[in-house]
Amino acid sequence: MTGQIPDNLIYNKNSYSIVGLKGEGLPSPFDFGLEPTSPHTANWRGFIMTYKIAENRLIVQEMNVTVKGLKEKPPLINNVNPETKKEGLIHLAYKSLKLKTQFTGKILIANDFINSMYVHMGFQSPISFEKVIELKISDGNLIEVTDFSEIMKKYRNRKVSDGKLVRTENIQEWIARTFSLDYDF
Repeated sequence: MTGQIPDNLIYNKNSYSIVGLKGEGLPSPFDFGLEPTSPHTANWRGFIMTYKIAENRLIVQEMNVTVKGLKEKPPLINNVNPETKKEGLIHLAYKSLKLKTQFTGKILIANDFINSMYVHMGFQSPISFEKVIELKISDGNLIEVTDFSEIMKKYRNRKVSDGKLVRTENIQEWIARTFSLDYDF
């Protein structure tokens, strides 16, 4: 198995990986009639999103989608045509979308990945990053920011042995957790 490529979020001019998500209202390719397919083992979902906090609003900045085929011209999204590349599969890159979201919930973002904690399956754990921030959002508006970096450091120190993450649940639970962005703390 392969670690999955995460969605990204640009906050205060820094790029973060999305490592946790709780809520509703994030657009996906399915909302626009696209049916993503996996281009490789590091992207089982078939799409990668880039979000941005701009003027305290959560927007979709970019959407990269892989599809098997199109019966018609790819859809315009927020008046943006995708850049299209065909390599057996069709890769669509919607750039500079500036699409406002109606998301309500929490997004956990992280950067400064600790390479020794890489897991060859699913999404990387929040404790595998030096910087971890939770964004609380209501109807697309940023309402609260909480830095969890120190809490993750303390948690990491309890969950790591010889620089590697210690798995505490059975294998099926662990696999399900690594492919989920759900979190609870």
